[in-house]
Amino acid sequence: MSGTVGTSHADPPCFGAASRDAAHPCRNPSLRYSVVPAPDDALVTTDIVCEPIDRLTCSFGVPADRATAVMGLVGDSHAGHWRSAVDVMAKELGWSAVMLAEPGCSFARVTPVLPRWKVTECREWNQAATEWLADHPQVSTVLMSNRQFKPVTRPGQSRQAANVAGILAAWSHLPASVQHIIVLRDDPLTTESTLPCVERAIAKRRDAGVTCARSRKRALRSDPYLVAARKLQSPRVQVVDLSPFFCSARLCYPVVGGALVYKDSWDHLTQVFARTLGPYLLDRVHRLMRTWA
Repeated sequence: MSGTVGTSHADPPCFGAASRDAAHPCRNPSLRYSVVPAPDDALVTTDIVCEPIDRLTCSFGVPADRATAVMGLVGDSHAGHWRSAVDVMAKELGWSAVMLAEPGCSFARVTPVLPRWKVTECREWNQAATEWLADHPQVSTVLMSNRQFKPVTRPGQSRQAANVAGILAAWSHLPASVQHIIVLRDDPLTTESTLPCVERAIAKRRDAGVTCARSRKRALRSDPYLVAARKLQSPRVQVVDLSPFFCSARLCYPVVGGALVYKDSWDHLTQVFARTLGPYLLDRVHRLMRTWA
């Protein structure tokens, strides 16, 4: 891996996640006052194409007829926003990827604090996603990510305990054909003031990443999916944590190596920054694969 591994040929050196590659330090002073995409453009910047398969799924990565394996990307919209990173990884591995993502619905057997119609929708989606995986045993690996900060109804339980129990229950219902569950730690939380702060910093020729950073303690909360994985202690469930590309020991940054991290106040990643994380996701998954029988 080189110092510019996280960039495409069209990117400047050290762009995006490459600027935080601890193994290959990379700095480009010319990126200090630039932000791509601009905050006003972030929401309208299109993601990579995901070709519809059926009402639940779409595909990306290597076309299925040329792929050596098929993986799933499963969860809520915080699974979907990793698609550009997963696409980079899947193409390098020669895999096709199938996305099973439902906005607002975690892959967990919990009752979210949502309108009744949405609670029903989430319950039905969880069941349908589980059945879809059972009907498609060629999907032996799933990468799973969900928004970390979600309230659920929890009689007699803390929110964390209720979420963890619901996650473990959902995993227990997955078919045996899903041999590997890779939990991708959710990205740090942002706020409604973050993107306006970035805009002001750009206008004043200030370093937006540093100026608008949040404390790590406030931004990077405990992810119940990681807690569930550690509690289960099963070789079937492994974890990838890319938080070092978002955060230092003290701060989490909304701009990294000239790439805008967030496209909105719901902590969704920009396609641009997610793409630069792809090679690092690939590296972490390669390490996990070396432990697979």
